[in-house]
Amino acid sequence: MNNIIQHDIIQQHLINFTTKLIKNVEEMLSKEWDFTKLVEVVKESTDELGRNIIKDFLEELDKAIKEDDKRKKE
Repeated sequence: MNNIIQHDIIQQHLINFTTKLIKNVEEMLSKEWDFTKLVEVVKESTDELGRNIIKDFLEELDKAIKEDDKRKKE
């Protein structure tokens, strides 16, 4: 898998994660969430971030394997 693709995957997911995290912190401050709720939301968000990055990496690897000329039969 190409390094540019890897960086693009990570960058896009981090942008989405950061946007969501900022929104959650702003909501916490405006609605007076307790700290425990914020910890829960951050944990769920980081778990989702990891799942999404791994999912996209696996999809790109699968695509690269399918397109690999060495594995195609003549």
